Amino acid sequence: MEGTTMQQSRSTGSAAHTTADRQARGARRGNLPSGEPRNACEPRASSLSWSFPGTPADVACSRHWLAIAATEMWGDCDDTDRLVLAYSEIATNAVVHGAGPVTVAAQICPTSARCEIADQSSRLPRARHAAPADVGGRGLEMVELTVDRLQVAADRAGKTVSFEVGRQAGRQKG
Repeated sequence: MEGTTMQQSRSTGSAAHTTADRQARGARRGNLPSGEPRNACEPRASSLSWSFPGTPADVACSRHWLAIAATEMWGDCDDTDRLVLAYSEIATNAVVHGAGPVTVAAQICPTSARCEIADQSSRLPRARHAAPADVGGRGLEMVELTVDRLQVAADRAGKTVSFEVGRQAGRQKG
């Protein structure tokens, strides 16, 4: 895909970002409060980052890449599904309601995962209460029910939506 940059690093404990990713996210990433220090994973972590123009095909490709990394770390389980569902919804919102380019940083550890999705729009996401016949409007509500922590930070440069998914012991797919 033209304009798409993807990187993955393993066992580094820190996200691998291109210079363009760092510049695009800028101070927004530092504005996100967290209960623990960023990149506080065990040494056996998989860190991913990518930047894309903001098309549905970009979301599909990056979702697939995240799913592979999560499955390698956690196996085919409910927690992998929760992570990929939340990512898909937030990344799709960034493409549909935000402004490109979209930049993503994800870190998957044995016990948890954290994703940050940034776009160039300062328009904040808001949950809708979709009627049964509505085609859309359920994504953010699903994310809120699926993840352990959801945060949004915005400034003049845009917004960053971050979420965390913790491993739930003994939850296998099924």
